[in-house]
Amino acid sequence: MSFLVTIISFIIVFGVLVTVHEYGHMFFAKRAGIMCPEFAIGMGPKIFSFRKNETLYTIRLLPVGGYVRMAGDGLEEPPVQPGMHVKIKLNEQEEITHIILDDQHKFQQIEAIEVKQCDFKDGLFIEGVTPYDQERHRYTIAKESYFVENGSLIQIAPRDRQFTYKKPYQKFLTLFAGPLFNFLLTLVLFIGLAYYQGTPTNSIEKVMKDSPAAHAGLKAGDTIVKIDNNNISSRKDIDDAVEKIANKSTKITVERDGKKQTMNIKPKKVEQKVTKTKTQTRYILGYESSTEHTLFKPIASGIERTLVAGKLIFTAIVSMIASIFTGHFSFDMLNGPVGIYHTVDSVVKTGIINLISWTALLSVNLGLMNLLPIPALDGGRILFVIYEAIFRKPVNKKAETTIVAIGAVFVLIIMVLVTWNDIQRYFL
Repeated sequence: MSFLVTIISFIIVFGVLVTVHEYGHMFFAKRAGIMCPEFAIGMGPKIFSFRKNETLYTIRLLPVGGYVRMAGDGLEEPPVQPGMHVKIKLNEQEEITHIILDDQHKFQQIEAIEVKQCDFKDGLFIEGVTPYDQERHRYTIAKESYFVENGSLIQIAPRDRQFTYKKPYQKFLTLFAGPLFNFLLTLVLFIGLAYYQGTPTNSIEKVMKDSPAAHAGLKAGDTIVKIDNNNISSRKDIDDAVEKIANKSTKITVERDGKKQTMNIKPKKVEQKVTKTKTQTRYILGYESSTEHTLFKPIASGIERTLVAGKLIFTAIVSMIASIFTGHFSFDMLNGPVGIYHTVDSVVKTGIINLISWTALLSVNLGLMNLLPIPALDGGRILFVIYEAIFRKPVNKKAETTIVAIGAVFVLIIMVLVTWNDIQRYFL
């Protein structure tokens, strides 16, 4: 039963993170007029699909990512290549309206052609030899035209619907939208948790046994109003004051039964592991805060927690990159799908609230990792767009395709190594 719960939780967490990220790309792409032939969750063989308008939505077997296929983004390969024999249907202007790649449609008045040359991005034409006259003909592809394949009509994108021919700011927004939506997901999850749990106050709900608060004589129901010389009106004021004091002895003033009482307290120093390679020093009093449910405080709390999470993950990523140059890098710093599954298995046992909080952290991590300047990732492709905006011309297409391909191979190799490392750590 526990195994089943972990599997379901993993699928939900993975599905939500990837769906939100890829939907961000597609949301801005479609608003820029870019055609999106496919929206995929997962990689590898297709296990489920449906078509809505011009987009095919698919779920694929391997939970190692997802993608939005955008027309003219340099990553898609057209199904027609030189040397192929296909059938075409022409309109009255002798333009191609359908390129037929199967026998599942009963089109009338079609022609066979052996493709010698074709361009589905810039020139939008097919040139080839027709069997009836053995002559070479060149046909323009109509503005509204389709590939006919596997019983489906797949629209061929005209130039004005392709990523390549959009303005730099439209390309930038489309690429940045994936990480942006991950950050927004983190914000929504933290705000939702704050509304559900309430926001902490400066009153005490429970005092932990053998804690500094217990030794000082604090009790449930006390309201902390002063620490050292710092006036207190919120939980954040308490946290800030305790961090200033560190583990030194100081005075704390509470309000109990309408009267103020002052006592001595010494915060306890704790080392908390926040990432695989980073620990955080904190000072605690050892109590649980009372919470309150208000209309606007959860929003502020969600924003604050999102910023703290972003700072935490960003610092961890910078430390990881720095470790490459200092010789302290280890694949233990990274988690692949296997590592994420193992973490889900641990977190889900502590309850749904912790799983949601962890998902929020993972979402901001996914957003920041995708902004790394690696060619196959969003950050690397954004660099190409920035180059185009500065120099008023796009990067050489052949060079860009080669660089992105090298980046994709690099990411794939890293993913394989990380996955193997996770398998060795957790299962061997």
